[in-house]
Amino acid sequence: MNDLLHHRLYFISNEKDWIVFIHGIGGNSRTFSLQLKAFKNHYNILLPDLRGHGQSKNMPGPESGKYSLDFISKDIIRLMDHHKIEKANFIGCSFGASLIRILENDNPHRFKSIILTGAVLKIKTSFYLLLKVGRYISPYFNNHFLYTLVAYFIMPYRNHRQSRQMFIKTSRDISRREYALWLAIIEEVKVRMDGLFSVPFLSDSVLLISGNQDHAFLKDCLHYCSVNQLVQIEVLNNCGHLSSIERYEEFNSIALNFLQKEEIKDVEI
Repeated sequence: MNDLLHHRLYFISNEKDWIVFIHGIGGNSRTFSLQLKAFKNHYNILLPDLRGHGQSKNMPGPESGKYSLDFISKDIIRLMDHHKIEKANFIGCSFGASLIRILENDNPHRFKSIILTGAVLKIKTSFYLLLKVGRYISPYFNNHFLYTLVAYFIMPYRNHRQSRQMFIKTSRDISRREYALWLAIIEEVKVRMDGLFSVPFLSDSVLLISGNQDHAFLKDCLHYCSVNQLVQIEVLNNCGHLSSIERYEEFNSIALNFLQKEEIKDVEI
């Protein structure tokens, strides 16, 4: 079906819970390759490539010729419906965390729990302006230039090298057309995320796993958790934006422990 996102699926049994992994802009499902081995023996796994990313290319576009958050979100819901996944745990990184935040607000009945790394809970003005500049210069520069610039802006330190290189490498597969379509929704993303920043998650099972060197987004995560104390946060030392790559063993351990505790709570209830 050409209206379905390309995806990988690992199924154990109907008795096991599902995890849906959502990558960020410029990435693809292989962003979570370091999680797959740790999680696939315990959960059913759905790993989609977002529209225009990885192998989700040449899909029929919207009649308007423009992307919207609603359009992108429906891609994920349609994929879940196709595989009869009524409810799942969601794990997302970077913009994938923003998309999960918006999805959960619009479709709370599809969520069991949420784990976010490098969570973008609010679009800072400086970051927003950087992306806006990228949109205006896109006709004159190779789109890979902006992805590289953003990668160094978000992940500047030597120990961020693995995460940064993965981001830069996967972004090479994004076409100029898709690059422009995704940049065009940044304003809508900022409006939604800024509005949701003062609103609690609808789920009471939310965990943020952040690096203490995530200078672009950690401060907002800490502030949000101080106001919404049901949202848990783990901050890893000497770690940047993507703990799921940079400190993957620690990330996997924390995430699996969280999911197992949530399962026990569900059984007790």
